[in-house]
Amino acid sequence: MAGVVLGALALGLWHPGERGAFWQGIEGRLLDARFLVRGPLPAPQQVAIVAFDDAAIERPATFPPSRTALSEVVSGAWQAGARVLALDVLLIDPRPDDAVLAAALARGMAILGVAEAASGASLVTLRQRGGPSLVTGPEPQAPLPAMGPDPVLQEAADLAHVTVEHGPDGVLRRLRPVLSVASSNGLVTLPGLAVAAVSAQAGPTRVSIPPSGVGGRLEIGPVSVPLDLRGTVPLDYYGPAGSIPTYSAASVSQADLRGKIVFVGATATGFGDRHATPFDATMPGVEVHATFAANLLTGRPLRRDGVAWGASVLLGLLAAVAGCAAAGLNGPLVATVATAGAALAMAAALQAAFSAGWWLDATTVAMCLALGAGASAAAQRFQQRRRATNLARYQSPALVETLATDADPLRDRPPLPAVVVFVDVVGFTPHAERSGPARTYAFLAAFTRQVEQAADRCGGMIADFAGDGALVVFGVPEPGADDVGQALRFIEQLDAAVLASADWPGLGLRFSAHAGPVQLGVLGGDRHRRVAVSGDVVNTASRLQDSARARDASLALSGAFVAATPHARRWAGQRGLVRLEPQQLRGRAALEEVWVGALRPSTP
Repeated sequence: MAGVVLGALALGLWHPGERGAFWQGIEGRLLDARFLVRGPLPAPQQVAIVAFDDAAIERPATFPPSRTALSEVVSGAWQAGARVLALDVLLIDPRPDDAVLAAALARGMAILGVAEAASGASLVTLRQRGGPSLVTGPEPQAPLPAMGPDPVLQEAADLAHVTVEHGPDGVLRRLRPVLSVASSNGLVTLPGLAVAAVSAQAGPTRVSIPPSGVGGRLEIGPVSVPLDLRGTVPLDYYGPAGSIPTYSAASVSQADLRGKIVFVGATATGFGDRHATPFDATMPGVEVHATFAANLLTGRPLRRDGVAWGASVLLGLLAAVAGCAAAGLNGPLVATVATAGAALAMAAALQAAFSAGWWLDATTVAMCLALGAGASAAAQRFQQRRRATNLARYQSPALVETLATDADPLRDRPPLPAVVVFVDVVGFTPHAERSGPARTYAFLAAFTRQVEQAADRCGGMIADFAGDGALVVFGVPEPGADDVGQALRFIEQLDAAVLASADWPGLGLRFSAHAGPVQLGVLGGDRHRRVAVSGDVVNTASRLQDSARARDASLALSGAFVAATPHARRWAGQRGLVRLEPQQLRGRAALEEVWVGALRPSTP
């Protein structure tokens, strides 16, 4: 959990939604989703649009409209009661009828649009009458030239910039409140078209940007909104195109414009000034500026400043902790449902913040949630594997996978030919009496470790440890090509290992072995089970220990074992084993041929 919290804090401070085109694109889509979930809102009635739509351009049958036609629309807007006119129309070429339009503009508070030109374009003169009363911040780097109106028109109206910047995914989500452009009369700082329009109604404009260029604040009279980390203002769109009250320029005299800020622009089919927004792929540029003005008038553009950043960090930390806790619950289904619930809760929190005007970084929150859930799931997986590994040590490696994956393992398996070897420590009881519990445990730990190592090398399955004895089976879960030979190798290697061990207390080992069919299966109830090898072969191998003990031998092999392969017969002869007459072993009615002897020669 501590690692998850530190990782989430690092993610929050990194703020991925503002890093690089890829992450910005993801954050933009997540913001669009919040717009769509919220749905359209009623737009403020203080702002309206007069548009040169399809109906308006049919009448003069020319586009763009002449300055005379534009002056008629301007005059009609003044007569309809417009308080401020903001023209989102670039009037950069001088025309013979500029004076007519200038006269119409001069009848009220009018603002003309200025756009950035390409680098290296000729510098024009900008005679800005109004503009921000105060702009503080770092000097702009390499400002571009401007495309401005004819000087005749500049004398009749204020200037404002209409330049927009799209996000990496092509969607327009922010506007700059001010823009510095190069002109023949020096560097000119222009307010945005919406900022200038609202300032004409609400009061002087002040823009303060820290020396770092990150953040800042825009103040227009009593209206104060924070700038985002790029020094721009995120837009809170009201809906698709047409959400702002829009009137055709062909019938401007009938429009309700009394006391309103009116934006004039083009919406006709084929007009290029269109932009993708969360609600609309082709919103006219004039409505984008009108939306910004409406946001400023209500004091409710989206907030994505340093405070919103901090809120994103806190929500990301909460998401990481919730994801970690949810994914760590017992049971895959429970953990999945809980993690999905945590994700829905975080989405609801982001949506609630958005509805309140806060653009929190959903990319940060989602990545923190994924970090917490992923880390917890990985820890759960690690713990499960560790538990499985620990439990696997209590079963034969040859059976671990079957026991772990099958609900009813080893069911309906037929009896298989196998070799069963019992090994017992000679003189263990008095040794344990002398040694005490701790030393006895250490001795048994060393003994069982030696048995395991020898069995693993020879392909044997340890079926059971019982005190100082061990039951090792060869040929399970599947018979091998030479199980008898592997059993003999096991006997040799285990005997050699204890003989070579410096910690072995000098006790001897007694081996007994038998070959024949055995049944491999699982015994027990629903809560406790164990793998068992059963059959007469197991009982006979155990009883052979009595024959070896009675004759003070270290080895007792059944006749079936010795006769199983030529190698076993040669092995018995090389070690001088003695074949006894058929014996009746304890508890058995049938007679059994037994070979007994010493595994290694006795020391003189």
